[in-house]
Amino acid sequence: MRRALSQIVARMKDPRVAASVGITSVQVAKDLKTAKVRVEIYGESGSEEAQETFAALCRSAGYLRKELSQEFRELRTIPELTFTVDHSLEYSAQIDKILEDIKKNDAHGDR
Repeated sequence: MRRALSQIVARMKDPRVAASVGITSVQVAKDLKTAKVRVEIYGESGSEEAQETFAALCRSAGYLRKELSQEFRELRTIPELTFTVDHSLEYSAQIDKILEDIKKNDAHGDR
């Protein structure tokens, strides 16, 4: 489902969403009624542009669900989509930066 959603988002006509959103994971409930979709919004985190992109994505949930029904015709119901922003890549970058700073400080301290 993650792959299908990624492809649908990439084909969307709204350039804010198509160019700025990556689907990182989809967790579908066992009863197939709901799905939690974690997304990464490219660009500056917390910016007005990122917030507008996320809002546009949330507004397009009905469209995405309809498109998923075309992809997954064998499913009787398509889950209701709930979006959350995934900050894990941003967090990883911060950890990497901290580790690099520690490495630099250790290298300078060994002199």
